[in-house]
Amino acid sequence: VIMEEACRELVQFLQLTTRFEIKLTAIQNVLAITGTPDGQKLIFDNKKLLECILTLTKDSHPAVVNESYLCIINLSTYGRASEILLKNYEILPEFFKVICDGESPYSDKVCSIINNLTRGKDGAKVVAQCLADVYPDGSKVIKLAKLLEIFSKVEYNKSCSMDYLAAFFSNLTQLPEVRQFFLDQSKIRINQLFPFLTYKKSVKRRGGIAATIRNCCFEYESHDWLLSEDVDLLPHLLLPLAGAEEFDDDDNDRLPLDLQYLPSDKQREEDPDVRVILVEALTLLCATQSGRAYVKDKNTYVIMRELYRWETENDNTDVAETCEKLVQILISDEPEDGRENLLTCDIPEEHLKKLQSCG
Repeated sequence: VIMEEACRELVQFLQLTTRFEIKLTAIQNVLAITGTPDGQKLIFDNKKLLECILTLTKDSHPAVVNESYLCIINLSTYGRASEILLKNYEILPEFFKVICDGESPYSDKVCSIINNLTRGKDGAKVVAQCLADVYPDGSKVIKLAKLLEIFSKVEYNKSCSMDYLAAFFSNLTQLPEVRQFFLDQSKIRINQLFPFLTYKKSVKRRGGIAATIRNCCFEYESHDWLLSEDVDLLPHLLLPLAGAEEFDDDDNDRLPLDLQYLPSDKQREEDPDVRVILVEALTLLCATQSGRAYVKDKNTYVIMRELYRWETENDNTDVAETCEKLVQILISDEPEDGRENLLTCDIPEEHLKKLQSCG
């Protein structure tokens, strides 16, 4: 009750017209409340207080704006945040405007917020719709292609990394319609993601983009195109998983060109979660008969065999188990007639229990 009363009193100090020092102290007090689930619920239950926080992102004082965005970051982790914020407040146009402003110091914070709000499918659907819509007043919102363009320019914003856009793309590709955006064969947008699979500066980028590509691999109708020369996805997935192991000439010659005779200092992807995602993507590419044939023909087995040994030696059980499932597919005989597509049939235990639950 005391906290509820305090929240109601804070509202009068969280106005754009309030003196700066008072306003800053008030929003800092609110920020402290947003750090716990109980505090988050309290604020979501107080509509006026929530509206004040959103309004102060347009304040004339950078310190107040910064604290307001930090509040929203915390609030966006609340269980019903996407339902409340996305359905009751038109926050997305302003958020995307901030992301597209190459001079904004708040872009990373906004990227973090939309990442949190799109983790569930319901939130992802609302945001994806916003990216595809024209508002009633005729103003167009920023399209997904623009966000991809921004993400691809690593120095688009000098003060913000924009790394959280990678996780945002991953969240959106829960939706088949967004997967089709990246799989549009006339645009070949998915190729723009490949450089970030080996982007040393940010595991957020590597992980988010690996997950985006993995999600796109659920569209088995696109596998032949993804593996074709137009896209050439396979070596991009394999390279981060390869170490410095030496293979004989016969094995090397059968590998994709980019995987042949790697240097003695070649390092694998350092993050185990990213390695799991990459192996899951490879596994999905083996769902169809033609995909399995291509992946096997490119001697993927030797890369996965060495990765499995390395993961086992380093006690990375989760990654090793994921590798083992893929290896079993690569060394197994073809499934019987009618079971050629592992994504559309009941999967035998000995083939791949986890195929449908990747991610």
